[in-house]
Amino acid sequence: MIFSTVNKIPAFVLEKLDLLFRLLRERKVEYEVFAGNLKDKHLKRTVLTLAQETNQYAIELSSQIETMGGKTTEMQETESGPERLMMTGQDQILKSCEISERKMIFAYRTVLNEPFLHENLRKLIRCQLNGLTYAFMQLKLLNSSLHI
Repeated sequence: MIFSTVNKIPAFVLEKLDLLFRLLRERKVEYEVFAGNLKDKHLKRTVLTLAQETNQYAIELSSQIETMGGKTTEMQETESGPERLMMTGQDQILKSCEISERKMIFAYRTVLNEPFLHENLRKLIRCQLNGLTYAFMQLKLLNSSLHI
């Protein structure tokens, strides 16, 4: 059976989802810049994988927002680029990734704590959070193995 009405949720929930979407898009660009500045090929690949996952999650989230009747705010690809280019040291980059991880986990938890979230969307958000946590864990493990 095809439903004629879209499953709408409150506007403030859509706004939280849009904030999460923008954070994911910003981090994708950031990780790509970071990967370009890394010398170690394994770390570079891991950070590029993180950028790719972040981009995929942003696309999934954007589709969900549009399905629920919302719109996503696209950011410019060149926004905030020059400050990020200043990070060249591997330790600085990995520290920034750690800070980024905390911000993203906080944003995901904020959305997951929303009682008006539909169960399917909650499941998607939870899976994305688990995927990002796993990707960051891989980065930490690889970094710790390089310092042995």
